[in-house]
Amino acid sequence: MPLPALTRWVVVGAGFAGLGCAKELAKHDDVQVTLVDRHNYHQFLPLLYQVATSQLAPSDVAIAIRKEFRKHPNVNVKMAEVVSADPQREQAGAHAL
Repeated sequence: MPLPALTRWVVVGAGFAGLGCAKELAKHDDVQVTLVDRHNYHQFLPLLYQVATSQLAPSDVAIAIRKEFRKHPNVNVKMAEVVSADPQREQAGAHAL
């Protein structure tokens, strides 16, 4: 019996919305997710002022994106900048960083 085809998703950006979307999609075994961001970390910007005033350490407001998805083999994290998107052809172009 052939394996079912995976639905492939590309999530552009690992901000609040991108991380949330990728986390929800990662719960499904029949989905392959590629998360593309220019950085390998996500910053919780609302607390950044506390880092500037030495109330928090930088590690308290940043998480490693790959570490967040290490238990989800169906998620690939790519450090790149998306430079084009063609929804009709379902393609995105990116430059690796």
